[in-house]
This record gives sequence, C-alpha cells and structure tokens, in this order.
Amino acid sequence: MSKFCFQFFLFSLIALTVGCGSTKEIVLQTMEPSPVHISQKIKRIGIVNRSIRPEVEEDETGLNRMVAAEEQWLLEQGRNAALTGLFNELLKDNRFETIKILDSVPQEILHFEMVNDSISWTSVENICNAYDVDAIFSMAFFDTETTVSIKKTSMMQPNLMRVKVKVPAQELTLETLIENGWKIYYPKSKEIIDEIVFNDQIISKGKGTNPLEAYKAIEGRKETLVEQSKATGSNYGQRLLPFENSVERSYFVRGTTNFEQACVLVENGDWQGASQLWEKELDNSNSKIAGRACYNMAVMHEINGDLTAAMDWASKSYKDHKNKNAMEYLDILKYRSFQNQILEQQVSR
Repeated sequence: MSKFCFQFFLFSLIALTVGCGSTKEIVLQTMEPSPVHISQKIKRIGIVNRSIRPEVEEDETGLNRMVAAEEQWLLEQGRNAALTGLFNELLKDNRFETIKILDSVPQEILHFEMVNDSISWTSVENICNAYDVDAIFSMAFFDTETTVSIKKTSMMQPNLMRVKVKVPAQELTLETLIENGWKIYYPKSKEIIDEIVFNDQIISKGKGTNPLEAYKAIEGRKETLVEQSKATGSNYGQRLLPFENSVERSYFVRGTTNFEQACVLVENGDWQGASQLWEKELDNSNSKIAGRACYNMAVMHEINGDLTAAMDWASKSYKDHKNKNAMEYLDILKYRSFQNQILEQQVSR
C-alpha cells in the first residue's frame, strides 16, 4: 500500500464500550475511492445547462406574486451559481486539462430523448466534436419550489412616543426546496457515467404587521439561496474525488488477563503493547482464545495499513479456530483491498 493510502488508514482513538460483552469497538478513519469512476481518457470536460425553465403564472397577486417573481430570479441565478460551483471545483482537479462551460450550445440540441430522459448520443457526440471535449457534464434540471405559511404572533415596535411596545404581528415562513440533477455523458463508450439529484431546503422567516411587511423583513434570503445553489455544483464536483469515511471495527477484550490488559493499552493508544499481549495467546490450548488473538492481530494490522497481513490473520482465525466473526471480517477486508486498488488508480492520476 502506498504511503498516501497508509496515511488515511491511520485510526482515530475513539473507543466505544459495548455493554459488558466480549468485544469493544473502535472507529477507523479511512479514505474511500470516488463513487464516480472517470476514465483516464477523459481529459477535456464540457459543462452544459439543459434544464428547462418552467412557465411563469401570470395570475399571481400580492404576496404570492412577489414570491413568484423572486422564484424566477432564483431559477436564473441559481442555475448560474450551480454551474459556477461545478466549474470551480473541476478546475482544482488536475486529472483534467480543459474545463469549459458551453453556454452557446443551441437548446434544440439538448432536447430530451423521451425514452430515458437524457440527451441523445448523437447530440452528445456533436457537442463533443464541435467544442473539442471528451465528455459532457450536464445540469439535467434545476427546480425550486417555495411553500408560504403565515401565523399570528407579536413583535416589539416603537409607538408615537418612540417607546417600544408589543403589537400584534404576523410571522411569514418561506420553505424553499432546491432540486438539482446532474449527468455525465461519455460518448466514446455511450455511457452515462453518473447521475444524481441533490435536494436542499432553505427556511426563511420574517415578522411584520402584515404579510407584505413580514416578507420585506426577511434578510439575506436571495444570497443564501444562491450560495446554496452554488454549493450543489461544488458538492457534485467533490463527488468525483476520494473521500474520508468512518468505519467501526470490533476487537476482543475478554478471555484472559492478557486481553483485559491489552484493552487498557488500546484505550491509551498503545496498539504495539496490546499486540505483544495478544501474541502471547496465539498458541493458547483453548482454540477459542487463540482465535480471538488472531482476530485482534488482524484488526491491529488493518489499523497499521497492512491489509494483506490483516487478511492472513483473519483467515487464520476462521480456518484454524472457527471464529465466526473472522469470516465476516475477512470479507470486509477483501472488499477494502479491492477498493484500495481503485483508490490507487484514482490517486495515481
């Protein structure tokens, strides 16, 4: 395992006691491969906006009309912010040579294929050829929906004598749902590499003597909604990168005095000292005790970043001593080893 991966397999010394049972749990901080695998042949990225603007209702009046107008503003600004968020994030990724926002692609080229709700592969190929890119990152849709609710309340307000007094008021609550969908098209293999939808909710409140005054009292709503929209694009860009994860592992703390003493050492961060005590139990005449010692050695080696040794000890615990926990743990280690191979490929780029 590379030094890079080893650093991310270092454990955090968070020990969780599990009742008075035979095991305790620790939490490991690991680095997982990106859930989106990008081919090494993809060097040039084009970003397109193929979301459709909804029709504006003209019969809104009063407060609803003001909210609807702000919604239209948000749709325009929110789309741009989300595209910018993704663009800025991809610029940080040294796997790609070129990142372009393709804002001049004719909308008719981006029409849906009704069968699968996607851009046709013919259109994708034409866009890639026209703009000299290898893959298309598409904002599939960007929608907002705001729910308005009003309730009676009170507020402090200056009277004619400039003395603040409590007066009847109304509290306005705007709950805005932002839904943002993305797809990645790779025309060479005619594959949609990834598709995902982000959902975020922004709640804004204001008080006033009437609903319109309450609406005007809401501060920073537009800025917050635009920043959140930008974050959705940024979050999608980060989805292409390896990420940190927390996983739990059990280890045995009962069976002999050595296990109990080793537990104290583990809680103090002395895994080397604990492993020396477990080693004394590897040849215990009681196969159950020996199996637990082998299992703990597997956990210790995983923490040290040596998955091969960890798998060997887990296998020994199961095959030689019939430790049932070790069989499940061995499967986990094998999967981790496979994931590490993918991680190494991603990091090497």
